[in-house]
Amino acid sequence: MKNSLPSKSLQLLLFRIIDYAGLYPPANLPLEEAFRNFVQYQQADDVWMLSRFVVPAKRLPELSRLAGQVFPHEGTLSFSTLGRGGKNAEEFLENLKLDIADVLTFRDAHGTRVAADMFETALPAPELTEFPRALALVTRSADVLNKNGLTVFFEAPFEENWQERAEILIRSLRKIKDKHVGFKLRTGGVTAEAFPTADQVAWAILAARDAGVPFKATAGLHHPIRHYNDSVSAKMHGFLNVFGAGVLASANSLSLEETRSILEDEDPQNFVFDESGFSWKNLSAANGQISRVRHTFTSFGSCSFDDPRDDLRRLGLM
Repeated sequence: MKNSLPSKSLQLLLFRIIDYAGLYPPANLPLEEAFRNFVQYQQADDVWMLSRFVVPAKRLPELSRLAGQVFPHEGTLSFSTLGRGGKNAEEFLENLKLDIADVLTFRDAHGTRVAADMFETALPAPELTEFPRALALVTRSADVLNKNGLTVFFEAPFEENWQERAEILIRSLRKIKDKHVGFKLRTGGVTAEAFPTADQVAWAILAARDAGVPFKATAGLHHPIRHYNDSVSAKMHGFLNVFGAGVLASANSLSLEETRSILEDEDPQNFVFDESGFSWKNLSAANGQISRVRHTFTSFGSCSFDDPRDDLRRLGLM
């Protein structure tokens, strides 16, 4: 029996929101198993929530070798490829050439069966200490990636002084926002130290909003509502908190404190979805506003496609 669809506002908030990253922790699946999962998910009732398969560019040749066994006979599969990165600008740009070559070879081999149009990469931390230096690298990288049909989301490594580097990165992206670029926020990992605070997430959401820069998230975000997780001994952010905060902050011009309050809320009853819109306490966004914000608050990477859906069902939202 087919599942009934959730409310219109929840569909709009979660439409194609999950980039499946089964290769990454804590799932850490072998490539063939993760990709078989992704192919099988194309037949799921909730496929409307699924976006791209996340894979390192350097593993695309390995994926191509599985094509005859795993690729479906019809339809187009979407991919987001991850760059090799580098410890400095020179190494980063050299590796970028290898990444693009891998993507182009993959496209040539599979034609319309694949859509490899998204690219994600962490910039070398030393290149984000000065605005002119960061802008030069971001501009040069975006130019070559866009030329090859790739929208790129740049990440500032989550280390000491992360917010200062992220601010320089977002300033750089704002300067070139006519290009196909965006900001990527790492929202967790396998240790407590990998999780940004609610203040840091709120800052990133508002900085991207104010700069008019597209935003995506990754890691530690496969449950809908913020909660304490014993395995990492930390509070994990919820994807309804993060993307709900993004929608409400944009629709209502929220402050940092107001945005943080949404991110910190652990009561699922406060997140209300119906046929006309989404509300949290006394704040709301109509369906049209949700749809507009989701054009720029794009997706999040998750090592599981099952956990988000199972949790939403337990909450009675699906």
